[in-house]
Amino acid sequence: MAPTSPASTCSTANTTTLADIGAELKRMAMRMVTKDDLTHLTNNLHEVIKSEVTGLKAEIKAQEHRIQQVEKRAQTTEDHSAATDTALKRQGTLILAMRRQLEDQDNRSRRNNIRVRGIPESPEGENIEEMLTSLFRIILREDTPALIKYDRAHRALRPRPTEGTPRDIICCLHSFAIKDLIMRKARSRAHWNYRGAEISLYNELSPMTLEARRALRPVTTILRERNMQYRWGYPFSITVRYNNEWVSARWPEDIPQFLQRLNLPPTPVPNWVFMPLDPRPQPQRQARRRRWNSPGEAPRHRPDLNNPE
Repeated sequence: MAPTSPASTCSTANTTTLADIGAELKRMAMRMVTKDDLTHLTNNLHEVIKSEVTGLKAEIKAQEHRIQQVEKRAQTTEDHSAATDTALKRQGTLILAMRRQLEDQDNRSRRNNIRVRGIPESPEGENIEEMLTSLFRIILREDTPALIKYDRAHRALRPRPTEGTPRDIICCLHSFAIKDLIMRKARSRAHWNYRGAEISLYNELSPMTLEARRALRPVTTILRERNMQYRWGYPFSITVRYNNEWVSARWPEDIPQFLQRLNLPPTPVPNWVFMPLDPRPQPQRQARRRRWNSPGEAPRHRPDLNNPE
């Protein structure tokens, strides 16, 4: 057998390799994406994106409408709140003015009253007007009028104490001139001796005025320590003459400036406008029991007081 030449061997190898490569290229061409495929995929992607964007636009528009409604309601609520605040401030101012006027009217209704503290109580009974007349004669002496007339006089309306400090006596004199004369004479002493007891006399004041004076006690203490004279005003105020100038305070908000103008140290003062008038518990009155008729019983006859029969 003759030997195969190298040239023929190479040619056979090259022919096989090219065929394989062609087949492989054909298979690859079949697997490659065509232009139509890309166009189809692109169109599908556009449709999906368009659908999603359309839904998002509709949702955004709905949310925008809701936000506009919320903002409109918030603005309306804010306007109503501002109007309510203005109305509340105005009502607060009117209430304070009415409170001040009520306090002044209450004090005016008590302007003829004197509160006497320290007269012992007698368990057997007492003639209050006679005791007051004898006490006022001691105070007035030669200035005692021929007649001291009382509209009313009574002990303080609280339970009788078993021991300790007696109840105050509140009297309303018929004449304001006599009442003013008694109080001017009574100021010459801190206490008066009557029946072995130390007696003090005070003007009868409204509970609101008393609470305000108690609240200003730290300020009045400083004024007394510095020998600065002050006086109370009606409607309620406190006035001090300082450097030939009258300095006054009417409300709790006036106190810081009031102290500053008097060169006094800052002093905390409670807001007496919102303080309770009387923190002490009041005695509870027992309710009267009503007698009801039993079932089937005829109503009890209530006598007619206007009919003598």
